[in-house]
Amino acid sequence: MDNKNIELAEDFRNSLSAESRFQEYLSLFLRGKWVILASMAIVAAVMVVYAMRMEPVYEATSMVLINPKGQSGSLPFADMMASSSPNKITNELGILKSRLMSERVGQALLQNPYLDAEAKHEMLPIVKIVVDGRFSGKLANQEQIGGRLRREVSFSPEQQSDIIKITARSGNPREAAILANKYAECYQEVNLDASRTRSKALREFLESQVKEQRSTLTKAEDSVKGFMETSGVVSMDGESNKIVEQLAQLEANRNAIDIDIQTLSQKLSSYEEQLPQQESNVASSIGQAFDPYIRLLQEQLAKLEVQRDVIVIQNDPQVLGQEMYNQRLKEIDDQISALRKKLQGRSKEFLESLLPGESASAQTDPLGYLKQLKQKILESKIELESLGSKRIALDRIIKQYEQKFAQIPRQSLELAKLQRTRMSTEKLYLLVEGKYNEVAITEKSEFGYVDIIDIAVVPGGPVSPNMKLSLIIGVLFGLGLGIAIVFIRDLLDVRIHTPEALQKRGYAALSEVAPMDKELRELRLDDKLPKEVRKFNEHLWLIFYPLSFLAESYRRLRTNVLNVQLDKPLKIILVTSPNPNEGKSTTICNLAIAFAETQKKVLLVDADLRRPTVHSLFGIAPKPGLSDLIYGKATFEEVVQRNVAENLDIISCGTGIRNPGKIFVSKNLQSFLEHMKQVYEWIFIDAPPILIVNDTAVLGSMVDGTIFVATAGNTRLATLDRASEFLIGAGGSVLGVVLNKFDARKTFGRYYGGQHYGHYGSNSGYYSSSNGKRTKRATRAS
Repeated sequence: MDNKNIELAEDFRNSLSAESRFQEYLSLFLRGKWVILASMAIVAAVMVVYAMRMEPVYEATSMVLINPKGQSGSLPFADMMASSSPNKITNELGILKSRLMSERVGQALLQNPYLDAEAKHEMLPIVKIVVDGRFSGKLANQEQIGGRLRREVSFSPEQQSDIIKITARSGNPREAAILANKYAECYQEVNLDASRTRSKALREFLESQVKEQRSTLTKAEDSVKGFMETSGVVSMDGESNKIVEQLAQLEANRNAIDIDIQTLSQKLSSYEEQLPQQESNVASSIGQAFDPYIRLLQEQLAKLEVQRDVIVIQNDPQVLGQEMYNQRLKEIDDQISALRKKLQGRSKEFLESLLPGESASAQTDPLGYLKQLKQKILESKIELESLGSKRIALDRIIKQYEQKFAQIPRQSLELAKLQRTRMSTEKLYLLVEGKYNEVAITEKSEFGYVDIIDIAVVPGGPVSPNMKLSLIIGVLFGLGLGIAIVFIRDLLDVRIHTPEALQKRGYAALSEVAPMDKELRELRLDDKLPKEVRKFNEHLWLIFYPLSFLAESYRRLRTNVLNVQLDKPLKIILVTSPNPNEGKSTTICNLAIAFAETQKKVLLVDADLRRPTVHSLFGIAPKPGLSDLIYGKATFEEVVQRNVAENLDIISCGTGIRNPGKIFVSKNLQSFLEHMKQVYEWIFIDAPPILIVNDTAVLGSMVDGTIFVATAGNTRLATLDRASEFLIGAGGSVLGVVLNKFDARKTFGRYYGGQHYGHYGSNSGYYSSSNGKRTKRATRAS
């Protein structure tokens, strides 16, 4: 139960601390509200003026679709290049942002450098060379235009799609649309050229192979024809002819594999050439790295594929239609499918082990293109290994058939050799010619993989300056700047503004007194107070008016003084301030009146012999007084002015003397104070500012406690600390601080309640004016 109470108490303290911090921040903002408002107004005005003076900027956007699946081409390497990859968009963005791309667009703009291609009256601003704000009559070159384009054109991918937005900005709306569209057109052309270039290279290679095989076939046919004419042997037996056809087919297949190997090697070389110079060692390291298990799978797969081809070659189509051969071919096909599946899985694991983290970082890795290129090189290496294994398996089968070929009868052997060469060349020629025709069609039908899906239109209005946005930014920036200024000023400001600042410094905030003049003007107390009160200074009127907020401040001060716990009885109280004009005399007079209201006998002594004020506030004679009493020139009964206010006696300063400091070290003064303790319940002494006159520190050692009066927003904390050190150093004690001229509404806001009840609401809550008279209203409950 005790722990629970402790936790509740701790939570309560934390809530109070949070509330105090919030109130402190609120007070800070309210004190600096004019700074914040001025900062917002100035910055907003500057932003608006700046926006009004800015040249308008127009923005136009075109969109292109990256569609690898739409790219034509059925060759293995083309499929690999067109396969979708997670970093494809990143690569295309790199192409769009490249210098070569911007200069190509610049070259296209120079070919038609007009805003209107038909009218040809006004040129595009981006192609002009401007000197001193005027067109020099010369056009920029494509490098200069490219540099301008890289500043004015931006690219951004659409989320979760293969679309890229091309956005151009310009001071001319028509130019913005032209730049965005020209960029899209040139990008599409570059992509199409690149796609056709790849197909063209392969077509040229296959074209040379077709010519070579055609020439070889012609020679083989001429050799067969010449042999038949000279030898008279025109045919072979059925078995020999079958062996020759089978061997020719196998050799044609092997030659086709050789062509595939050459094609793949050419593609691999082009990949390796694309690697950056600093990555040239990657190709060699990839070539050395290979998985033995993958090689074993490729060899087994090659054997099964060759075995299947041999069965097809050895048997007639009628035989292949039989159930037994179909079942055998199906078993081999199933084994091939299983091995291929296992090979794909193993190859994928091998690639991931060599290129870790590809998929995770492809979207954001700027080296994604390089990684993709490495992966293609690895895939090409694996495919080359597979083709090599298949060729080795075919070599073994061909050697077996060559043994059968050697057993052909002698008279038919030479013809068989010639027929073997002719058939093999013919089959290879037909295969290469078919591939060549396919590539030729592919090249002609190649349209790339970039589609323009939206063209830019001439914008109807500028995107900049945006007056509303500028105003909002100005207001927000001004608000932030104003708050920063207020915080910095508060950090640098060492003056006292709030009671909390006193409490943080270790002082007891006894009360806060609001500025009097405003309340005096509102209440107009001239005809509401007795005549004996109206002879006092108006700064004492409010204490006699029961509904005054300021009177409540002094009564709160009285309550807090009564509650001060000291080791000795508290009867003699000294009131002073660190510096002049802090309001100490007004404070002590009102405090004395407040204590007199308790029906206790109160004595007020004016000990400020250099600048006495008490007598003028109460409208009484300044002498005889304290100086006359101490020097024995008058008796106590002669200097005391009784019942100036009810239960309040006053001793004025007395006759002026040259050296007032002697009075405060006089034994007569100390004897006088000890005697007054027997006569009065409370004794209040008005002393000079402690930092100006040393008399106060001496007098502070003779009294029971001292109250400091500080002015809100004026008195510095360091000044108050120094005054406290002087007093304590002389043997005195500080009861607390009264914060004078403290405007609670300005500091804490309109609704300031709680312990600050005296400042809550407004005076109109009590009285209103009607025809020069005031009537009492219902007051708010405390």
